[in-house]
Amino acid sequence: MEMVGYTQCTICSLYMYTLLPLITFHKRHGTEYYDPDLTAEYERIIKQRYNDGEITRGTFYHYKRGLDKITRLNDTGKLLWEPVRKGTMYKLNEYFERLLREFLESGEFHQNTRNDIAWVARSFFSWLVLNGHDNLERVTADEIQQYVVHCAGIMTSASVYNVLLYMRRLCAFLFERGFLTNAYTALLKMSVSRESKMYPAANQDEVAAVLSHIDRSTVRGKRDYAIILLGAVMGLRAVDITRLRLPNIDWLRGEIKIVQAKTGNTNVLPLTKDVGEAVKDYILYARPNSVDDNVFIRLSPPLLAVSDACSIGNLYDRYRERAGLAREPFDGKGFHSLRRALGKNMTTAGVPLTSTAQVLGDLDFNSAKKYISLDREHLAECALDFSVVEVGGGEAQ
Repeated sequence: MEMVGYTQCTICSLYMYTLLPLITFHKRHGTEYYDPDLTAEYERIIKQRYNDGEITRGTFYHYKRGLDKITRLNDTGKLLWEPVRKGTMYKLNEYFERLLREFLESGEFHQNTRNDIAWVARSFFSWLVLNGHDNLERVTADEIQQYVVHCAGIMTSASVYNVLLYMRRLCAFLFERGFLTNAYTALLKMSVSRESKMYPAANQDEVAAVLSHIDRSTVRGKRDYAIILLGAVMGLRAVDITRLRLPNIDWLRGEIKIVQAKTGNTNVLPLTKDVGEAVKDYILYARPNSVDDNVFIRLSPPLLAVSDACSIGNLYDRYRERAGLAREPFDGKGFHSLRRALGKNMTTAGVPLTSTAQVLGDLDFNSAKKYISLDREHLAECALDFSVVEVGGGEAQ
């Protein structure tokens, strides 16, 4: 904990109020070594005390954070950190919680979809509980169909498409394990039209306004300026920026090499002068001394990598607000609009779609076709003019 920047006060607090009681609990059960089952039992006791009103919510999460740290240290050999997530609105009984854990542990789900898959499974199990099912013994095709109809009534077509996709995987798992008598593959293959909404790209004035409100004399400013330039100039996704490591930058060749989180593709991009200077300024004069070799580090302990893409989006929105640029929910004007701007500008400049796709690391040039739609001004100029076409009368043929 000292190595990742925690203060002695924080370390002592964790030891006294979390680890020492856990050690005492182990000794009371005749062991001095970490035992995952005993730790899980201890956490259940703490949770029950919270549910009974014996301890506050803050105290409960203080215990939980400490237990998570020691558990991950045992499992991985590393001191990992992540923010405590908010609790789910879909409450399950122990039967369905166990099924959910087994389902998530049954396959190598990609990190990009794991949370969505877990959400669909939890939502389905919760719906069953609300409709009087404490287990899967009486669940048939009727319940599966009713749940899909329920989703169709409250979700967009794109969300229903995902529900069907993930429900097929869930039902296949439950059928293989003997919890369902059928995988209901045919039922869950119903066709749903998936909408593809075209979100706007950030324009040059907006990006300039955002950058102008960054104080580059501060540690935060140097970091955030480099991050936003990587999005605006090189089109990197937020998740790839959080995963960018010091060895990924080849200063002699002037290149950045990344493995994209979304596609798994390796992409090598030229390190432009403005981006290179911003990243160098951050690394040399602002980056904390961290055991983590990720480029971008948190500003407060633990001094580890910026946690996730949401953190990048949040810091970009802070500067948007300072620049007086309004946002509405789901308007597409977040950090990813910088990537769309690069694609649009390359298309406008006449860069072939294949080259645009290569720079952005898309799987094929068809993924880059959407940037043509973003170029409304030139699209309007290219539209055919029918004013010279004589319109005749008569009946339609």
